[in-house]
Amino acid sequence: MNTDEKHHLPPDPAERSSSWESGPKGKDLFENTRDLVQLITPEGVLLEVNPAWKITLERIDDDLSHFLIYNVIHPRDHDMFRRTISEVIAENVPQFIKMTMITKSGREVFVEGTLAPLQANGRPKVLWGIFHDVTRRKQYDELKDEFVGTVSHELRTPLTVVREGTAQLQDGLFGPVSGEQKELLSMVLDNIDRLTRIINDLLDVSRLEAGQIRLKRMLCNIPEMAREVIRSFEGLARQKGLQLQLETTADSIEVYLDHDKFIQILTNLVGNSLKFTHEGHVKISIREFGGGVECRVSDTGRGISGEDLPKVFEKFHQFGRTAGPGIKGTGLGLAICKKLVELHHGKISIESLPMQGTSITMLFPKYTSREIFREHIAQALGRCIEEGGTLSLIVLDIVAFEESQERLGEKHLKEIVTRMEKMINENLRRMADIAIKDKRTILVLLPDTKKENAHIVLGRLCQMLEEYLAAAGGGTRIGIHSSVAVFPEDAGTVDEIIEKIRD
Repeated sequence: MNTDEKHHLPPDPAERSSSWESGPKGKDLFENTRDLVQLITPEGVLLEVNPAWKITLERIDDDLSHFLIYNVIHPRDHDMFRRTISEVIAENVPQFIKMTMITKSGREVFVEGTLAPLQANGRPKVLWGIFHDVTRRKQYDELKDEFVGTVSHELRTPLTVVREGTAQLQDGLFGPVSGEQKELLSMVLDNIDRLTRIINDLLDVSRLEAGQIRLKRMLCNIPEMAREVIRSFEGLARQKGLQLQLETTADSIEVYLDHDKFIQILTNLVGNSLKFTHEGHVKISIREFGGGVECRVSDTGRGISGEDLPKVFEKFHQFGRTAGPGIKGTGLGLAICKKLVELHHGKISIESLPMQGTSITMLFPKYTSREIFREHIAQALGRCIEEGGTLSLIVLDIVAFEESQERLGEKHLKEIVTRMEKMINENLRRMADIAIKDKRTILVLLPDTKKENAHIVLGRLCQMLEEYLAAAGGGTRIGIHSSVAVFPEDAGTVDEIIEKIRD
């Protein structure tokens, strides 16, 4: 451990304990609780842990002086834990956290709890965490989700057959159909479609709760996607005599998002607003703020009562529903939206007043391209460590970027790099492979790919890109510098891989 890390350790263990145990009751709670309790520095150095922490993580006899908490946190959660520490220190408020810890024998322990700031005797701020072991509960949830997912999946095929047969009957393919029969068959089709939506929502929730949804994030223009969603609802809005409005502080506001998942979120929210609004408007508002982007969907609809508001993001909750015909849903849409927003490390909240309307606000953080690169690498590396595989990375840099930008213009060069990213993603042959870009660099992640195969992929990509750039440059030569790094051959950690990329 270096001297900088030692500087953050209180010199006396007794002083460390007294800074947060606060007398006999505090000490008794610290010693006897079944929760995992730890005191750490902002750098993650452990200062104190309780017996339950040592027992659960199989570290009873270990010397934990100078021990980093990252040694017992799953690699895929390292970046998330660092971000949470930064938020706790910056905002000086506790943060809820869910993550996976690793025992000495390699067993995974799923925990959730609170990470909070602590100031002791005027010393630099440290943090304390109380984590509850939810491994068994998560296992039960996984069994439940697996059951729901299996049943839902098995229902889809027979439903498709039933729908196709009913539609053929309604179209008169098996003989004349009376008006009364057509009306009945139309009702059957509507209910089959509704049941299909329920099954699709159940599958989405099941995959989200099981952690099976992998985001494919790229730099997306939020106003452009909002316009796409508005266009898809223009017909319905006209039928209901409603206005669809877009309010944005700029024509281009870019955030790293999963394009399809964000469209799914926005479609769900706008669709909900249109269902429950009978006059006035539905508006999408987008604005940038210090550390991110705010996207709000508001309406002049019937609203939600204060009693129901706390439950809106829970599964299977529907509000103002009456028996018989009328607006029907699954009660899962907002729960899915919340989980998808949180999967993007965002936040979602709701405000509503009965008969005055509803406003749902989403906040998405804006990351630097390096932070996005780091997150993608950490996720891919975590999966490789779990499965004992390899991870190859291809880095493509625009040579003499500033000169190319000066000759071609910032906008045109940006369009070229964006097109290159899209071409690479279309050319990659496996679902797990992905290309992500920043202003001048494209990073290609190839899980379970050996170095020699990565070079074959690189050769194919370079040939395709050189042909494109020769045409796109309009007489200006655009060169590419490429390199390949492989885990664990060239680097063993996320930081080592990033350093290798920079080199």
